[in-house]
Amino acid sequence: MNGRRSVLAGSLVAMLALSSCSSHPSTSSTPTTSAAHGPVGAVVDLKFISFVPQQVTVHVGQAVEWKFEDDPVAHNVTFTGFASPTEAAGTFFHTFEQPGTFHYRCTIHVNMTGTVVVLP
Repeated sequence: MNGRRSVLAGSLVAMLALSSCSSHPSTSSTPTTSAAHGPVGAVVDLKFISFVPQQVTVHVGQAVEWKFEDDPVAHNVTFTGFASPTEAAGTFFHTFEQPGTFHYRCTIHVNMTGTVVVLP
């Protein structure tokens, strides 16, 4: 019976771990679990240990979508004031509410940088 409990307990732990590894669906100026975001104005792929393209331009109220496509290599998208989760696969959104030039980076790979230009 102890062997059966161990298998059952191990299965439960594995299921919980997998359910907590889902991608972070969206964010605004502070992370949220809502799927709501502005219309997507640009898409950035994270692959080959780089942001592709390295610079995008959107308008105020539009979101940028980052697609993590470098599995098994994990990355994050880190701005001053907010960041994506660190992950190897998934998608992260951020809606920009102010015009300006915003620089970001992956804190794991120091040469991995990008820029979002937000127009009025």
